[in-house]
Amino acid sequence: MRRAPLSGLVSLFAAVAVPAPGVSARASSAPAILGPQVVEGRSRVALRDEQDPDPRAVDAARERAHHAQRDFERERRRAFPRGAWYSGRCDELVGRFCLTHEGDDEWTPVPDPPAVVEGRARLLATLDSAAGTLPGDEWIIGQRVGYGVEAGEPDGALAVAHSCAGRPWWCAALEGYVLHHEGRTEAAEAAFDRALAALPPAAACRWRDVSDLLEGDDRSRYRDLACGSPERAAFERELWLLSDPSWAAPGLERRAEHLARRVRVELQRDAASGYGVPWGRDLEELTIRYGWPAGWDVDWRHEPGLGTERSIEAHRPASAQRFMALDVSRPDEPTRWKLEDDEPRSAWAPPGGVVSDTLAPQIAVFRRGGRRLVVAALDPPADCARHAGVYLASRHAVVARDEGEHRVLRALEPSTWEAEWVGVETACAGRPGRARARRPLPAGAPWLSDILLFEPGQALPGTLDAALDVVRGSNRVRPGESVGVFWEWYAPPGAASVTVELTRENRSFLRKALEWTGLADHRGERAGVRWTDPGAVVGRGRAIRLELPDLPPGQYRLTLQVQSARVGRVLATRELIVER
Repeated sequence: MRRAPLSGLVSLFAAVAVPAPGVSARASSAPAILGPQVVEGRSRVALRDEQDPDPRAVDAARERAHHAQRDFERERRRAFPRGAWYSGRCDELVGRFCLTHEGDDEWTPVPDPPAVVEGRARLLATLDSAAGTLPGDEWIIGQRVGYGVEAGEPDGALAVAHSCAGRPWWCAALEGYVLHHEGRTEAAEAAFDRALAALPPAAACRWRDVSDLLEGDDRSRYRDLACGSPERAAFERELWLLSDPSWAAPGLERRAEHLARRVRVELQRDAASGYGVPWGRDLEELTIRYGWPAGWDVDWRHEPGLGTERSIEAHRPASAQRFMALDVSRPDEPTRWKLEDDEPRSAWAPPGGVVSDTLAPQIAVFRRGGRRLVVAALDPPADCARHAGVYLASRHAVVARDEGEHRVLRALEPSTWEAEWVGVETACAGRPGRARARRPLPAGAPWLSDILLFEPGQALPGTLDAALDVVRGSNRVRPGESVGVFWEWYAPPGAASVTVELTRENRSFLRKALEWTGLADHRGERAGVRWTDPGAVVGRGRAIRLELPDLPPGQYRLTLQVQSARVGRVLATRELIVER
């Protein structure tokens, strides 16, 4: 007796390859979760009405529903389109499956052939008929909702969820599943929250669990937190906030997607699928990490000594991106916000289109009455609209925002030191999706603001408002041009020594070694000016015009140092990118 061979989930835009049953192939052992083993023993037994229908009719209706679902998925697999020759490459083993990270940018979903569309319609009719005999059978309710969404009939699926006669948590979860599919994130989250509140605590904890999405120190730290504890809840809330594709859109879209994937897992526990194999923990993990496939096709692979095998590949959308953005070991590293990854632990394609992290606004922090005022100036990409927003977030929620049709935005945090993160976003007119930039919100020095770059004119600005009228939209400069530098000084009046210095950052290792040994001179890559500020300028704003030398292209660090007898020495820095 030969087992059904199982191989590879091709990850980034590629596939889960599952050879057809009855063909030999290597497979790792992994326990399958079969039958009605559902969260907290969810019942699939019909809820009898007062007439107590004939048990034989009940069993027959249930059997017809299960047979119809299996027959439809079998027919669907026969109709899968022909794909490419599968290479057999394997990057990660997940139970019985081989996860392969290879680009499949050329793959596009193929519409269902008429036979599949008609077969799904017949299946839904059979399920509807069975629901008349078994109105409280949760398996039938779930399949009606799942296939209704798949058939492009969300209104009908939502009506089934609203009239659901199953347990309250399951009915609410199905409602959230449909609402999330329709892009109604806030309503979906509200439905999912009702489901979680109705579940027993242990089951709710399993639904909230995010350990399959985490790696390294994050995974270890999360697993050390007690299930249901306030500390774990805070971890999850911060994770979903930082992983949300857009802070402009209401709700936490990535959290809603995670809970929708949990619903999908429940729908598949005792059901056939395009994978063509029994459900198991490995398929549950892959569904939680990468979602339900966007489509399948049939490929062929060659195994030495075993010959040519037919396999099924399940594809993810080419626009799937990495959104999980928590890295406690490197809180200030830009990798925590990275959206593109050659080997993502998880991926998702938001319905609003691809999110780009290439936006490079100029962000600066100033002080107003013990709170921080964040200003953001940006030059949007050519294909992006002028509508933009700046967002301040605590560890659990967006606490301040400014949005509008202008390139300079300001957001004042509601209370002292409430905000932890700052994000800037803009909608893109020439393509779907958004461009964004996110980073930790700097605390800054108590007596000195951030540096703000501006275009210098004949008169230098003495106030922040005046500087924002001529602010630059990025930190990119050209060799030899004039750059205005504005800052605010909050110390008591008095004389202070001011130094502005520009230093090249990205010198090669060999260059740095030669400078250290004295065989090369670094003075040609450092420029600066120093003067004494008497503190007699009206207001707190200070500004200078900086004439850049003919610098080679590269990354530089602009450092502002102010030193006074009252407060000592304080620094502010800004990165400059010199481009020809």
